Order: sequence, then structure tokens, then C-alpha cells
Amino acid sequence: MSDVKWAPDGKSMFGKLMNAVPEAMRDMVKPQLLQLLGAKAAGKPVTSEIITRMVQEDLPEPQKSMLMQALGIEKPAEKKPAKKDVPPSEGGTVKLSMEDNWEGNSQSMFDRMINEVPEALRDIFRGKLMDILKQKAKGGAYQEAHIVEIVNEIVPEPFKSNIIKAFSTIGGVDVSAVGGIIDANPGGPETLITLLHAIQSQYGYVPEEALQIVSQKRGVGMSTLYRLVTSYQAFRTEAPKKYLVSICDGTGCHVNGSGTLLKKLEEKSACTDSQITLEKVRCLGCCDLSPAVMVNGELYGGPDAQAKISEILGE
Repeated sequence: MSDVKWAPDGKSMFGKLMNAVPEAMRDMVKPQLLQLLGAKAAGKPVTSEIITRMVQEDLPEPQKSMLMQALGIEKPAEKKPAKKDVPPSEGGTVKLSMEDNWEGNSQSMFDRMINEVPEALRDIFRGKLMDILKQKAKGGAYQEAHIVEIVNEIVPEPFKSNIIKAFSTIGGVDVSAVGGIIDANPGGPETLITLLHAIQSQYGYVPEEALQIVSQKRGVGMSTLYRLVTSYQAFRTEAPKKYLVSICDGTGCHVNGSGTLLKKLEEKSACTDSQITLEKVRCLGCCDLSPAVMVNGELYGGPDAQAKISEILGE
């Protein structure tokens, strides 16, 4: 910014140009516009004529027409606009490439975030947001949590709420019920465990998309939510398969054969085509029925447990 030299008419016109940009977006747009002007001026003072050429030649539609009208610039005669090569910089437009390391739905989320930006400003915003994303990734993969953090920290309302709502449909998981679950479980950080249990009761696990909504509505960082769902064995972060099997490996059940059942289930669940989600627990509250297992929420004990596991294993 300090490298740009101004002619009096240029400085006045640039002020008018910035006033035509939506207020919430000026801080992001300004460095890119200054970069374009610096390239065009080539070390000379920026005049109103240079700003006019920059708007006409370098800005995309409909941003170009909007700013031309605000600045009183007449539409030039029909001709092919000159394509200017602008040196890349910190705020420059970044093209996403196959070499970028995107995890999960992070790329779809990034694109959805960009789509919420007014069309006239997308090219400018894409580069700036990509730079922020790279800073958060610190040389590693771009994660879904990084995108959510950017939305929460930078994006103004109403765009923020629209983006978070749109995230709920990415990945094929309809988490439209999460908002109601959050409203039904009010409170501060002390209620998060109860809230996450309620979400898991609804979906059978805690979807990534649900955590994003909780983060936005409760103002809790994604790192905190990840720590909770990965620290407690009761939470699942992947959708359970056809058979959700919880097997007790407490002392009473173990001496009555749960260890043998557990070994068979572990071998089967490790297969790529397995339809079993296996959980090992310390107690199911029915020690008199050992060995005890729970399959899709239904409790089995003793010979019934043995028979149910044999059925699942196809024995």
C-alpha cells in the first residue's frame, strides 16, 4: 500500500471507488485494488485515468459496471479488453489446483463459502481467503475445521449464517434437525456433552456437519468439539454400519466367553466389506446375563448373545 504514489485526482477517485464497495468487504478488496493500480502505474503516480483503465480492463462483471456507474465512467467503445498479467501477491487471486491437499469435504465447503460472496467480488475474495486458509493449514492439509474457523472469524452476517446453513447439506448428511436439538439443550460449555449425546441419538453418530453448526451457534471452537468427541468412547464420529454391536468385556462377561466373541467380531469387522461397527464396553448393566452384547440397541445375554453373534457372523 505504501508503495503506491498518488496524483491528487487519483487519490480522490480511489476514495470514491472504495466507498462504492460494500463496507464489510473493503478491507479485503483494498489490497487487491492497490496491487492492480501499482502494476498499471509502473512506479508513476496513480491518476484518475489509470484508475479508469483499471476498472475497465481488469475488473470482472458485474463489478466493473457497478463501479463504472458509481465513478461516472462512460462505457468504452466495443473492443476486446486487454488481458493484463498481474504479479501474484499475498492478496492475489489463487487458482485451486489438484496439488492442493484437501481433506474430507473441505474443498466443497470452500467453494460454497465463495459462492456466498457477491459475484462481483468473488475473484478478489477467493485469493485472500485462500491465503488465510494456507496460513491456518501451516503447510498441512486443508481441513473442514479450517473453513469453519474462517467463516466464524472473518465472514460478516448475514453471509455467515447462510454459509453455515449451506454446510449442513454437504457430504449427503441432512443435519437440518441439529438447530432444534441445540435449542432444546440450552446452556454453556457444561452442557456440550449432553448436547452431543442428543445429536448422536438422532443420527447414530456425531456428524462433522453437526459439529460445524454447534460451533457457529454456540460460539465454541471446532478444536474443542473435536477434543470432546474423540476423548469419550461413547461418541462415534462415523455412521454405524448395518450392525452396531456393543460387547461387554468386563470381568464377569469375559470369563463367560465374551473374549472369544470379541475376537471373532474384531476379525470380521476388520474386513473391508464388513457390515459391523464394533464397540467394546466395560459394562452393559446386566452381569447376570453374561456374556452380554447389545445389537442395534437391543440387549442379548448368555446363549441368546452367542446365537445373535453367530447369526451376524453367518456361522
